[in-house]
This record gives sequence, structure tokens and C-alpha cells, in this order.
Amino acid sequence: MILNTNISFLIVSAQQEPWNLTLQITEPSGIGNRVILGGSPNASDNTDDLDIPEPPPAPVTPYIRAWFTTPFSIPFNNLLQEYKYILSPHLEWNLSVIWASESENNSPTTITISWNRTQAVNSGLSSFEIFENKTVVANLLTEQSYSFLSTGTLHHFQIVGEHSSTNITTEHKDFEILPILLVLSVIIIVVIVALFMYKRRG
Repeated sequence: MILNTNISFLIVSAQQEPWNLTLQITEPSGIGNRVILGGSPNASDNTDDLDIPEPPPAPVTPYIRAWFTTPFSIPFNNLLQEYKYILSPHLEWNLSVIWASESENNSPTTITISWNRTQAVNSGLSSFEIFENKTVVANLLTEQSYSFLSTGTLHHFQIVGEHSSTNITTEHKDFEILPILLVLSVIIIVVIVALFMYKRRG
């Protein structure tokens, strides 16, 4: 019984391991930026120590700005790094990207968002996609980049991750059953020790 309890605890702990995914945002000349999203058991729906505000834009062009838009107060309304609670069935990040060209250059450029697919898979999410205008434009679990043309306008993306309902139900059941298993283990040990002491006295 104790062994089973320990195994269950280790499984739940592994499912709660923090994860992160770095998105590199670049254009052909090498100008770029990056943002970090992730999941953690220490994250909350409000601001916390894992949320890092976006720094001010570069003083000269060209540059790329990228941030996660939130409903939080300044400076946490634009985040460079945003973590969500790891066991939430639905996780969503609102990514904003803007490219500022040199003043004399008005031609469009190709912006590429790239990521490490292994990091995405390690999230444990059953679905992990990038949306633009409510349309899926990339699957983070099977692809490694997404490119789009920009003329200097602000681009809005939604990064949506989902746990399968089966996984979430199992994880929550594990949390509920652990204390019960622990109490039963203690009771069994106490009974065994009591019987052993009774037999010795007899």
C-alpha cells in the first residue's frame, strides 16, 4: 500500500513539473525578439513572480516588439514571460507582434515565429496551436515555425493549449485519493504493529 502511494505521488509530481516554451520572432536581416510562455504549479490567474513585463522598445529602427497582452495593470499588461497554472484544462496566451522598419523602408517583410518542438511536446498538452483571426495557423506540437508578411501593422495571435479531459480528470482524482491512501497505509501499519505486540505478550 505504501509503495502504491509513493508511485501515485511520483506520477502526480511529474505531471506538475514546470515547463516553458520560447518563441523566437525574427525577420530576414536578423532583427528579432523573443517571448516565453509556460505552465507551473506555482502560477496563478493573476500576476505572480513568474510574470515578467516587456521592456521598452528599442530607441532606433528597425526592431521587432513582441509581448503577451493581459488585463493586468501597468507594467504587467504587456508581458515578456507569462506562465499559466499547469493543471488548467484550457490555457491561452494573447501574443502581439509588431515590426518597425527603417523610416525610408515601407516594403513588407517576412516575420517568422519559431520554437523548439521538443519543448512544446514536453508541455504535456494534448492540443497546442497558434490562432490568427480565429483560424489555426500552426500546430506547436508538430511544426517548428510559422511565417507571415508584415507591413508594420500590429499582429494579434492566440496561443491555445488544452489538456484532454481524461488527463485532467485522472490528475484531480490522483490528488483526491492520495490522502485516503496515506491514511489507510498508516492504519494498516498501526494494526500490524498492534497485532505483533499482542502476540509477543501472549
